[in-house]
Amino acid sequence: MSPKGPTIEIACALGMMIVQLVWAAGSVAHASTDELLLAMEGLAGFETSAGTSLDGPTVLPRKSYNDALIRRIQQGLATQGFFLSPIDGQFGPKTESAIRAYQKSADLPVDGIPSEQLAIDLETGGKVGQLLNRLERSRATTTDKAREALLSRPETRALIGDDAVGADAPHDLKACFAAPNPRCLLVEAAISARDIDKPEMRDWALGEILTSQAKAGLASDALATTRRIHDPRLIMVALGDIAKAQAGAGNTADAMAAVDIIPDLAQQIEAYIAIAEIQADMGQIEEAAKTAMHLGEYLNRIDVPLTKIAFHARIAVILHRAGLEAQAGENIQAAEKLVRSLDDANERGEGLRNVAAAYAENGEPAKAMDVLKAVTNGSEDVPVLIAAATKLAQTGDAEEALVTAESIEAVRYRALVLARIASYQAGAGELNSARATLDKALEAARQITFPFAKAYAFSRIALAFNDVGISSSNDAKLLDQALETAHLIKDDRLKAHIFWTIADERRHANDEPGSAKALKQATMATADIMSPFSRVWMLCDIAEERANNQDDDAAWTAFAEAFEEAKTITHPWGRARALSKVAGTMTALADYVSKTAAP
Repeated sequence: MSPKGPTIEIACALGMMIVQLVWAAGSVAHASTDELLLAMEGLAGFETSAGTSLDGPTVLPRKSYNDALIRRIQQGLATQGFFLSPIDGQFGPKTESAIRAYQKSADLPVDGIPSEQLAIDLETGGKVGQLLNRLERSRATTTDKAREALLSRPETRALIGDDAVGADAPHDLKACFAAPNPRCLLVEAAISARDIDKPEMRDWALGEILTSQAKAGLASDALATTRRIHDPRLIMVALGDIAKAQAGAGNTADAMAAVDIIPDLAQQIEAYIAIAEIQADMGQIEEAAKTAMHLGEYLNRIDVPLTKIAFHARIAVILHRAGLEAQAGENIQAAEKLVRSLDDANERGEGLRNVAAAYAENGEPAKAMDVLKAVTNGSEDVPVLIAAATKLAQTGDAEEALVTAESIEAVRYRALVLARIASYQAGAGELNSARATLDKALEAARQITFPFAKAYAFSRIALAFNDVGISSSNDAKLLDQALETAHLIKDDRLKAHIFWTIADERRHANDEPGSAKALKQATMATADIMSPFSRVWMLCDIAEERANNQDDDAAWTAFAEAFEEAKTITHPWGRARALSKVAGTMTALADYVSKTAAP
């Protein structure tokens, strides 16, 4: 016997004695191969579950695990390709080895130990994997069509890489940056994410990478990213973002499939409502109505009355936009009935505000104001007043809209509503009234104390000045007022974005001199943004807005500028997120191209 412990021969003999004892006890018929191997492994100096051996100073005994838990873990490992043996609910070397392989792939501590959290992670990953495979299949046609369309145009041909940087090629950063495609950009983003020190920051970046990979149909890459995200909340956020992206691309079934994986009921309903709102914004009225009606079965499972009231109110608005007035009314009535069941005065007030907001959004501001009269504390009435004033302006009752807006005490909200009213007045030809309303909006904005709220208010007022100017036959003085107001914005990224938007809107209005003037300001404001990451994000947003307005050439120009900026970022956090954003934008632009390409 060595000083450190028994020899291999003695250990094996002891192991055989244990097997004989198990047999004698009549339990060997029920013992798995894994269990018998464990008896030998633990005594023969092999690795134990704690990573030690009898040759070391400490031996930790294996723990007995619940069969149901092990079965769930084995099933999850099998779904993701880590476990190829029969699923028998017994923990042994093969199961432990599969756990270790999974943990290594997920950047987790590699200990081979089963746990409830491990089972949840594997089950979630399996569901996400099925979704990603579905998205990959559904993207195949779109990708081919987009590639063909891009190659047909000289200005976009250079953006499509050759086979050397295709989906299955080894990663080559130089080749990727010379001729980018979403996959190679996302591979580089994932590599950068590994160098982010703080786990919560790394998970955040990985969540954004996952969303872009899913949009691009990169199933295997996205599943690997999912394993690396250790905060389940960020996986839910990513699933919601994936669902919205699919809805925006018109892929309703894929959007629904993403939402169905979200385990939290309230977040699931929130995502469904977001999908319906996106569909309504895109003019997909029938799809929006179907999505909203689909929510009925989910609402029945909610126990918190206030949550249920809020969802009923939002669904009523979507159904109204879809022209289903009867169903919209039924949802408002359901919300009102729930409000009457509330005993707490504060909860009842909050419920009434949700009902009032639905009435206001659905074109019944008078009813909304009547409902508010039953609320004792009016300090939280702002959302309803905003909705009522906006709807009044939309329907041409600008005078009543202004009265409602003036009743909003918080200047940061009053300024926003006044800017909206001015835009509606201009659209109705009430140009002098619109200018007077904008003067009131500016006065309110100057009184705002919160920096970003003030910047945002000025941004909306600047756009409203531009709207009024365009409606006034491209009035140059009103353009100057729009640009002067934009200069009051203290947030550099928001300021640049507004200048770009004004320039684009003037170009669409055939005001080339005005567009050039705004474009000069946009270029200088972009250069003033200190953070390259912020420049990337802003330019990508501009690119997608342009593509959405079927301004393809300008969209790719903005993308190219964003990409050049992204290449300069070296900090892991910024680089990972910037490249992910660029890749997602490239996918979105390709999708827009495929939609508008000739059949």
